[in-house]
Amino acid sequence: MFTTLLISRGVFLIDASIIISVAAAALAAMAVGGWVGATLAGRWSNGLATLRRRIARHLPGAERTLADDLSAAVLDREMFITHQPKLRARSGTIEGVEVLLRWQHPTRGLIGPNDFISLAEERGEIRRLTEWVVRQTLVEQRLLAEAGHLMAFNINISARLLAERDFSEWALATVAEACGPIGFEITETAMIADPEGALRSLHLFADAGIKIAIDDYGAGLSSLAYLKQLPAHELKIDRMFISSLSSSHRDPLLVRSTIDLAHALDMEVTAEGVDSPASQALLKVMGCDLMQGFLIAKPMRLGELRAYLDLNDGKAPNIPNEFNWIEKSSIRT
Repeated sequence: MFTTLLISRGVFLIDASIIISVAAAALAAMAVGGWVGATLAGRWSNGLATLRRRIARHLPGAERTLADDLSAAVLDREMFITHQPKLRARSGTIEGVEVLLRWQHPTRGLIGPNDFISLAEERGEIRRLTEWVVRQTLVEQRLLAEAGHLMAFNINISARLLAERDFSEWALATVAEACGPIGFEITETAMIADPEGALRSLHLFADAGIKIAIDDYGAGLSSLAYLKQLPAHELKIDRMFISSLSSSHRDPLLVRSTIDLAHALDMEVTAEGVDSPASQALLKVMGCDLMQGFLIAKPMRLGELRAYLDLNDGKAPNIPNEFNWIEKSSIRT
């Protein structure tokens, strides 16, 4: 691995590791001066580790992968959360948000969760990421409440963590400090690896007042037995059924039957991917409880969410006249 060094009129290629080694040697030399040097060396050691990490991440090379950068992303404050509002169909009010994790990579730009969550699970980083998301969610929920908007925040929980008893205990203790309602969203695959452990954790969460939502319903291994076992409060219909709702003959039948089934099981229904007024109108007629999608609002940072709620007094904007809130993007929930 080489980098270019310009000296006067000459251009030289230098092994990048030499730069790091020289920096390390310079810091080590500080230690020669007794306790003063030791103090300085200790003070700068963390900075050296960060320098090493950041230099390495910006070096060119095909061997650098997204997975290699993942462990440093939280430490370097590259991760952040956004919030996508959920609209109550009958009242037109915003009653909650789904928390979505994003990664602002220093060289690759904005990265959506579909591109790194599976990597985090494979590399054993998913718990650290999830714990950071939970803590950050509680902070931002409190800040929004202090601004006059107290509402429910839903957090996605990986199937890899659901059966871990120590994670469940940590989550319960942490969420107990929340200033408002917190919900956990799980996918249909959450029960596959360890059904008994996952079910135990879900019942603990539900008993503690954490509302459970089944995310992306219909896109995976849906079954009546699955629905019967889970202590779920909410069923979220996957966007693949909503996107063609006004142009398909089968999707409206599937969506309507799913809504009726969920209501029979005392669950509310959220439609994901509501991106057109036609879909919104059909879902309202079908009795869908909540809607989420770019027609309602895009995922947004906390400051933008507060401005959105302040502007509309906690209600969704007049959809046909408020397309300035719709920002078409390749990153979806």
